[in-house]
Order: sequence, then C-alpha cells, then structure tokens
Amino acid sequence: METTDYDLVIIGAGPAGTPVAMEYAKLDNSKKVALIDSLGELGGECLFQGCIPSKIMEASAKAIQELDSLKAFGVEIDNSHHKLVWEKIKERKESILNRRTTAAKEVAQGIANIEIIKAWASFEDEHHLKLSFEKGEEKIISFERALIATGSKANIASYQGNATDEIITNDEFFAKMELPQSLTIIGSGAIAIEFAQILSALGVEINLLVRGEKIVKNIDDEASDFLLEKLSQEMNVLLNAELKEVNHHDKGLELSYTQAGENKTLISDKVLSAIGRSPNITQLNLEKANVAFSKKGIVTTKAMQTSTENIFANGDVVENFPKFAHTAQYAAHIIAQNLFLEHNFFNPDFSKNSWVLFSMPNVASAGISQAEAKENNIEVIVDTFDFSTEAKSQIENEDFGYLKFVVDKKSHKILGISILHNEANMIAGEAALIVSEGLTLKALIDSIHPHPTMSEAFVMLSKKMMGEIMMEKLDNKVVQMLLKVERFL
Repeated sequence: METTDYDLVIIGAGPAGTPVAMEYAKLDNSKKVALIDSLGELGGECLFQGCIPSKIMEASAKAIQELDSLKAFGVEIDNSHHKLVWEKIKERKESILNRRTTAAKEVAQGIANIEIIKAWASFEDEHHLKLSFEKGEEKIISFERALIATGSKANIASYQGNATDEIITNDEFFAKMELPQSLTIIGSGAIAIEFAQILSALGVEINLLVRGEKIVKNIDDEASDFLLEKLSQEMNVLLNAELKEVNHHDKGLELSYTQAGENKTLISDKVLSAIGRSPNITQLNLEKANVAFSKKGIVTTKAMQTSTENIFANGDVVENFPKFAHTAQYAAHIIAQNLFLEHNFFNPDFSKNSWVLFSMPNVASAGISQAEAKENNIEVIVDTFDFSTEAKSQIENEDFGYLKFVVDKKSHKILGISILHNEANMIAGEAALIVSEGLTLKALIDSIHPHPTMSEAFVMLSKKMMGEIMMEKLDNKVVQMLLKVERFL
C-alpha cells in the first residue's frame, strides 16, 4: 500500500496559502504539510510586486507632498528644496521586503510539521503532484488534500508594432526599480491609478490612457469623479483612448492610439500595462486532477472547494474572488478550520469585504454599494458627512472629502461605507468592523468617540441620518395622533 507523502500540500506561499499552512499545521501537529512555491520565499505577489512595494513608494511621495505643504502650517524654510534619491527608496524597499519575508519564514520553519519546498508544481492526478526544481530535477509526491493558491498575473493586451516586448507590468517595474523620465500607463483600475499618482509625485511625467470615460469602476461614483478631476490636474489623462501600436523611436517608445475617432501618437520612455489580471493556472495541469476552471479562474463552492473533493483553492486564482491580499487571508482562516474539522462547516462572506485604494486622496470601501443594494432589491437610505466640517480634518488642512453610509431602511443596519479622504486608510478598519458586525445607526450613536479625531465622523453621520428618520416619523399623521393621545393621558 502506497504511503501518502503529505496530508496537505499548498501550492503558492502568498497570503492565500501561507496562513492555511501555518494554522492547519498548528491545529494538528501530527499532520505533514508541504508549502510549495517557485520562489521558495513567503509573501507572494502582494509582498514582492504589489501592495507592499507600491506603498513604500507612496510613503516617499507623501513625504514630498508634505514638504510642499509646510507653508500652510505656518512653517517657512528659506531656500528650501528636496532631492529625490531613488537609490535610497530602492534600498528601503529591499530592506522592508527582506524583513517581512524573513519573519514569515522563521515562523513557518518554527512549525515542525511544515516543509517549505522551492519548486514548480503541476498535477498528475487527484492525489499526485509533479515537482520541477531549478536544476531540472523532477519528483512525484502524493497528498491527501491540496490547496491551490497560485494567485494571478498581470495582463498585457496584443498590440501591433516592433516594441510590444518593451511593455512592462508592475512585476517588471519592481524587479528592476528603474525610474523613467516619462511613463505611459495603460489602464484605469487601482494599480494604474496608484502607480500614476505615486510616480507623478516622484517627478515622472505621466500619460494615463483610459479606454472609457471613468476610472476605478468599482468605487463610489462620486469618488471616481473626484479622483479623475484631480488626476487631470496632475498628469496627461487621455479618456476614450485605445492603444493600437508601440514602436521604437529615437526618443523612446512611440505609442499610436485612437481617441474620439482620431489617430494620435505620443512619445514615452516606458509603457506600463495595468489592464487587469488573470489567474495563474496555465502550468498546473488542472485537467489531470479534474479541477474545473474558466478564463476567470478555478471554480469553487462557497466553502472554496473545487470540483475535486479533496482539492481547495483560495485567493486571486479563484473565479470571481475579490482580488485583495487581506480577503485571501480572511478566507484562509476559514479554509484551515474546515480542513481541520474535515467538513465544510464555514463559508466566507464576501459581502462584508473591505478595501482601500491608496490614491491621493484615499478611497476606502466596506460592505456593499448603493448600486449593489439596488441589484439585490434591498431598500436603503443613503447619506454623507462632509469632512470640511470636521475639526481634525480642518486642523490637518485636509478639510475635503466625505463619509457615506448605505443603510437598510427597515433595520437601520449599516450595510456599506465609502470614504474619500487623504487618511481614509486610517479609519477603514472601523468601517470594516461596523459592516462585519452589522452595527446599526443607534449602536454608533451610543458609542463615545474621542474628539477631535476623524473617526467621530461615524457618529456624526449616524446622528444626522437618525435625526432625519425621526423627523420623517414625526411627520406621520398616525404618530402625531399617538403623541397627542399620550399627552392627553
């Protein structure tokens, strides 16, 4: 009888895979777990090519902007200037990434029943994987159960021209960390907007090619319009523009595009594609394991189980999964619990998902939008709080933006929250907790938030909305009659 090599194999050591390995292995130290990754490092896309390195650059960009804003705070420095030392930013990025991956690896290696394997993995059948190593060796291993957590990769559309191979993605940018004089970014989503604003603040001349008329379609319309106007002041934004060709030019790269029916060109040092991402499933040989998938990713049940009973999937590699590292970590806990209990008792609830667009200003979101409420036939009331009236925002000279609630009309439960502000990321956690716990307007009114802080806006908006609800009730003739009867009695 064949001996199973591993009780659980996990393909991918990012935020969708590593937490499952650690939690499951700790829950039952008799189980043998293999954590397989082609890099042999823990962290995945978010750590090496995504959210962490981009926020490291953002911190430097914000520091420059803060220097420029000193006069507004009554601080004047004669002949002041700043010099961007790109090499220092690169060194800081490498230092932080090294600290984070080293710390994660030390924790994993401290769990005796986890084995970290640097290799490429592909399925042989429902219980066997082929591991391919750097030096060409191959090995077949067996497993009882598996988790696929291989993430996603950046898309590059097919264009004409002799320089299409010069188009880079965020992966190539962070691998080389070269700061061009000019950069054309293709796309209008979160990656495109964050890169555009951060690099513009760091002195790069930015062209932003947007196929439609809007940017970041999955955020509140009001926030999208605000950001578009701000971007148009900071860089060259080309709406309704479609790239056709990329060719070599003696001054860099020549881009041929159409806009409003006209053929146009521009010259740029570099071109970055940020037009979405595709699941990393090409090399997995999913067919051999009878795992169903589509162009959007691996098909799973609500409990993240694939069409093959002993194989699960998590994160960006899953069809229609919210593409955020923290959402994958949230689902990882649920998967680990179900694996330990050997039954799918729990399902992740993505309706309470939260995220932050690290634009300037930030846009934070938790729960559902007004449009999603309408799609699901949920009757809601919606209102906003203007940060221009809030003390802390005035003190910090950031008195703009808003907080928006989407509230169930019957229960007064807060179903969704949107925030537009430079410091939206700082209060996004409270927004996530409010939605996750299903708090009502009254629950927030009953809390005592410190003053002056941005978080007190949650209470202010709750009082505003509850006051309007009470006024509406007082206008009701039946309520008026009952109040008169009570006074008479």
